[in-house]
Amino acid sequence: MPAMRILALVTGTILIALACHPKPPNLAPEGPRDPGAAAKASSPEDLAPYVDSTPDRDYPLYPGDRIRITVQGHEDLTVEREIPASGRIPLYGVDRPGPDGNPVPAVVTAAGKQIPALEEELKRHYSLIVSPPYVTVSVTKFAEKYIYIEGAVAGPGRYPLPDQKRITLVQAIATAGGFAENAATDRVRILRVDPGTGRRVNVPPIDMAWIKSDGRVELDLYLAPGDTITVDSRASQSVFVFGHVQQPGEFPFTRGLTLTALISLAGGLKTVSYTHLTLPTNRVAGGGGGGGG
Repeated sequence: MPAMRILALVTGTILIALACHPKPPNLAPEGPRDPGAAAKASSPEDLAPYVDSTPDRDYPLYPGDRIRITVQGHEDLTVEREIPASGRIPLYGVDRPGPDGNPVPAVVTAAGKQIPALEEELKRHYSLIVSPPYVTVSVTKFAEKYIYIEGAVAGPGRYPLPDQKRITLVQAIATAGGFAENAATDRVRILRVDPGTGRRVNVPPIDMAWIKSDGRVELDLYLAPGDTITVDSRASQSVFVFGHVQQPGEFPFTRGLTLTALISLAGGLKTVSYTHLTLPTNRVAGGGGGGGG
């Protein structure tokens, strides 16, 4: 559906322009959204907690990955299992007292950990029954992993991630064919699911100029499986009011916004002598007399 433009002229000197584009379907899994996520990021420093300072680190494990735990010299302790959705796996042979006092298998969280970190944790557990333990972890089968790209890009959709390879935000946008002409590149958003906790995290909106113009390459964040990248449409977000109002400028567009409410957002009219509304193929005129104020 092509873009639709609405022009409204009030008192002959006020111009209100609104461009609307149909919203693309939500391609990512359902889940809660942060109502304030569409706001523009205040500064690059907001992204500091999400910057990966060790880009060459090992790929973290995720639910669905099938791993083999080998305890050298102890075949009875060697197991192979798929990491469940909870991310936690039991260690049979390494018991802990349960709530009722009876022994239960120790449990470790594998999802979200890099293999060396998981191996170190396993060594601590197996050291209770093996001295010294030599433990290795290998991935025998990787789960299928995807990212979701929606909004103002050339090819929104679901994109698979390669095994053991990390890609960045810029690479993902390129995979989707680049930004659409009306993309709001100053508010690119990432919705992330923590593999260890399942908690949904809204990364602060990213201004792509920080990366491409300012040279802040560390802000080209590495993506994680399940990430949803949303590129807002600039036309679907703002309404511009010019002319004979108290405060001309750009205002946020919300569904149900009326002309009267919009003029109120602009501080109201300075002088009213004649009012008419112009649409692409229709003209509505009203109230006429001269008195202006």
